[in-house]
Amino acid sequence: MKKLKLFEEQLDALKAEDQFTLSQADKSSKSCNLLDNALDIKVENFSISARGKDWFVNTSLIIANQRRYGLVGPNGHGKTTLFNHMAQRKLNTPPNIDILLGEQDEFLLTLELEKKLSADLENRKADTGTRLKEVSEEMKAIRVHSTEPKARRILAGLGFTKEMQERPTKHFSGGWRMRVFLARALFLQPTFLLLDEPTNHLHLNAVIWLDNYLQNWKKTFLIVSYDQSFLDNVCTDIIHLDMQKLFFYKGNYASFKKMFKQKRKEQIKDYEKQEKRLRELKASGKSSKDAKKEEEAEPTA
Repeated sequence: MKKLKLFEEQLDALKAEDQFTLSQADKSSKSCNLLDNALDIKVENFSISARGKDWFVNTSLIIANQRRYGLVGPNGHGKTTLFNHMAQRKLNTPPNIDILLGEQDEFLLTLELEKKLSADLENRKADTGTRLKEVSEEMKAIRVHSTEPKARRILAGLGFTKEMQERPTKHFSGGWRMRVFLARALFLQPTFLLLDEPTNHLHLNAVIWLDNYLQNWKKTFLIVSYDQSFLDNVCTDIIHLDMQKLFFYKGNYASFKKMFKQKRKEQIKDYEKQEKRLRELKASGKSSKDAKKEEEAEPTA
């Protein structure tokens, strides 16, 4: 029931995507010309909100070419929203960078559409037959049933036996069909790959294979995963979503944890120092308001 509720919430979020409000820094004609041939992504001072809730506030996204990023942060704080905005090219990204989002929500919505069209056809509603054929062709294309060695290596790595590689997609269960979507994303090898929980529905051997495969990825990717060991192995950088902003750390997840822990200690130390100074000012007879103003006016060390 929890998984069903989460899935329904994700579907609602995807269907309500047009309700999001996005603002970002304008690009001059000169910077636009530079952007056309850029291999890095740099989106400055953007904000995203929806239904009166702020998801991102005056933050920036910087993705360097051929780096492997992990996006971490609490559930429900905007990671999927960021992925969708990037996949739909709502954020300012170089036009020569092809972006592919490999996620289960995309697959589930396509599957949902296929089922609906099948039901419509059974009810003999007009003009659905043609669209059903188009969607079925899309599902076949997703299957990547190519005889090329590269495609077979990817499918085998994700657990597909030779016999399974010959089956139509419709004969697989939901979990296996999601693996097909992942195989498709890896096979197409875009300039910038977005992966949302790629280890879901994978058995241990497939996770190990994917871990090794992504360590040798020559292009750029941004990945969301709650498998800390996986992030340690495949990521060169970590992006932390915190307080509606994005913070960047060099190194894998283990390095990020150490740096973030140190950063929190420094923040707590600064806070305690400020509180101590406020108490001293109040003790000297100043009001809380005046003490606060004086403390803020003092230069920091």
